[in-house]
Amino acid sequence: MLYVFHGTDTAAAADKANALVTSLRTKRPDATYVRIDGDTWSPAVVQEHVGGQGLFSNKYIVFLDRVTENRSAKEELPDLVSLMKESTNIFIVLEGKVLADLKKVFEKNAEKVVVCEGKSASAKATADKEEFNVFALGDALGSRDPFKSWTLYRQAVENGLEPENIIGTLFWQVKSIILAKGASTAAEAGLNPFVFGKAKRYAGNYSDTELQTLLKQLTNVYHDAHRGLRNAELAVEGMMLR
Repeated sequence: MLYVFHGTDTAAAADKANALVTSLRTKRPDATYVRIDGDTWSPAVVQEHVGGQGLFSNKYIVFLDRVTENRSAKEELPDLVSLMKESTNIFIVLEGKVLADLKKVFEKNAEKVVVCEGKSASAKATADKEEFNVFALGDALGSRDPFKSWTLYRQAVENGLEPENIIGTLFWQVKSIILAKGASTAAEAGLNPFVFGKAKRYAGNYSDTELQTLLKQLTNVYHDAHRGLRNAELAVEGMMLR
């Protein structure tokens, strides 16, 4: 999985890239962190971490910090971008102003590209705020896929969705699964047939106790956030990772 930060406002790009690195390292302390810059650049090092695993963990977080300051990297990096995209490890690329050809490669392969120009920063993602499908996050939760859930959650946050809206969607999904789990038909569950069909499939991924716990956690996060007792964004992110 690949995230890219670049642009003429190098300070803003660096701030955003480092914030993501910090967030990932905090939420995934078991992952092995690797930083590569222009001085330590080598295609072999990247290829080693595309499919490799850490000695004490199952994941790598690889930060490529302005590697194109190395002349060889300018030529070699484009050929490695698609490998980073397909990797189960997380690659974060930070660059200044990039050439048009490399920019196209990034936009074609990255999960998200954040462009920082001048004094403003604009995020270019696979979907913008209006187009982002928050229900896909509910489906990922139903499928019990923590990595996909976390990825879609970060997309939702970066696209400007408020934590309350995200919590509401997740609450609705868990509630639908609970209703479907205890019913034989959509009419009995009080759900439309399409929603019922998906919720019924997801019901096999959770026990009754786990579903009730999820519902309680979402309710508590919502109310605690409104009381100023918890940070809703971080609390929900932790739930997605678990």
